[in-house]
This record gives sequence, C-alpha cells and structure tokens, in this order.
Amino acid sequence: MSALVAMSWMEVDELVDAALVGFDRRELVTIPPVPEAAAWDAFEQARGDLAQGFSNSKPATRYLT
Repeated sequence: MSALVAMSWMEVDELVDAALVGFDRRELVTIPPVPEAAAWDAFEQARGDLAQGFSNSKPATRYLT
C-alpha cells in the first residue's frame, strides 16, 4: 500500500515548480505528470471532433443500417 501511495502523489514543490514552468511557457493547460504535451493536444482535437456531432439532429449514418 505504501508503494502505491508513493507513486500516486507528487510532491507539492515539484508540482508548483512544474506549474510555474508551464505558466512561463504560456501553456493554456498544465498537467505536470503528463510527459508529452502532444497527449493534451490529441485530447483537445478529439474533444472538438466529438463536439461537432453533438448538435446533429439525426443519428449518425452508422446507426441507420
């Protein structure tokens, strides 16, 4: 259990330091434990793609067969 706890929590000073670096880089969103910024970019792209379909008034074509 203690190994899980040690892996699950970031030290406050590390978190703050990383957040400040993200702020200095003018990142819109800073998630210190995520190793690649591209992961956030991919998430945002997917979210935008999904959101476009939310306003459709008809089911997607794949549900019509």
